[in-house]
Amino acid sequence: MGMKTKAAFHLVLFGLACWTLISYFEASEGIGAFFSTRNGQMMFDINITPFILFIAAAAVYIYLQKKSRPASKNLLLPDEFEEQDEREQMMTAKACRASYIAVYFSLPAAAVLLIFYPLFQSHIPFFPIIIVFIIMIIQHISYVISFKKNEKNSGAV
Repeated sequence: MGMKTKAAFHLVLFGLACWTLISYFEASEGIGAFFSTRNGQMMFDINITPFILFIAAAAVYIYLQKKSRPASKNLLLPDEFEEQDEREQMMTAKACRASYIAVYFSLPAAAVLLIFYPLFQSHIPFFPIIIVFIIMIIQHISYVISFKKNEKNSGAV
């Protein structure tokens, strides 16, 4: 599986994980009331669609990865660190540096956005979850773009 396909899968999985956490967040008050009262609320509502989609997408990704990678590496080593030689190690190092710089600038921006969170907390109560996943997406996209740019510059086909 190519890097662009892996990156697309990761972005889809990030989006589905974000949606799943938002669904859980929206249902958390009802879940808390369900478990804390003996004779009060007897049910709660939770949207399981994002969870099912996340599990399905993760299963497809793991199945496709199992074909190209040993099972022992599937959970222990991120896809980005599958270097075959020194050239790929250098490209990974440069991409990690670019990713670090992107996070270095996006975290203060996220902190500034979170300062204003109380102003619109009633409209978007799950805003911090979105911010965390946006940072993850920025980091991943900057890594992939930098890796591909360095791959072209290194003369690799």
